[in-house]
Amino acid sequence: MLSVATGQEIGRAYRTDGSIPNQTDNTNDQNACANDPREVSKTDADRIGELARTDREAASIELALVIGPCMARKGWRIVIAAGDITGIERPAIAALDAVLDRLSSSLPVKVDQHSDLVQVKRHKADVVYTMKVRPESQGTADELRKFYAADPRAAESMNKNLMKKTYCTAPPNVFLKAGVAIIWEVFDGKGLVWRVRLISDNCW
Repeated sequence: MLSVATGQEIGRAYRTDGSIPNQTDNTNDQNACANDPREVSKTDADRIGELARTDREAASIELALVIGPCMARKGWRIVIAAGDITGIERPAIAALDAVLDRLSSSLPVKVDQHSDLVQVKRHKADVVYTMKVRPESQGTADELRKFYAADPRAAESMNKNLMKKTYCTAPPNVFLKAGVAIIWEVFDGKGLVWRVRLISDNCW
């Protein structure tokens, strides 16, 4: 989706089955959803139509949000851009979102002998990897929680070093270099065990 005012991107559409998006198919599916009264109520249609008279861009965003569930059933994921992120080029964010979509479609996946990656999401310039400790490894999670309580600086340093081994490689992680931060958060049945944030500067 392009802004009618600036020509800049305000939204993107991905195929949830991993196939290459086709503009014609996307437009046809959007029109089918938008013209279906079961998907867009008269109240929403009137509201969006009124908004379009003064702000076509806002109306386009509102329509995309309303027809999102319908588009999802047709195999599309619509991502509304949350405006520019200072210091990060739009193409880098678009590429990152595409990578995260592909990764998300394969979750959950095993991380190690104790945990699984259950969610990956981007919040502005932060990419958050959420891991869940398996019930049989609850004892390990309890020990980590005690370690954090007793010496949080040492515990965070240990976990940040694990992140560095994963992301601070040669060549350096392209998204870290672009200005994105990476967060690892680990949960067990009791709640958050630990959370660490890594930025490009931490690699040097």
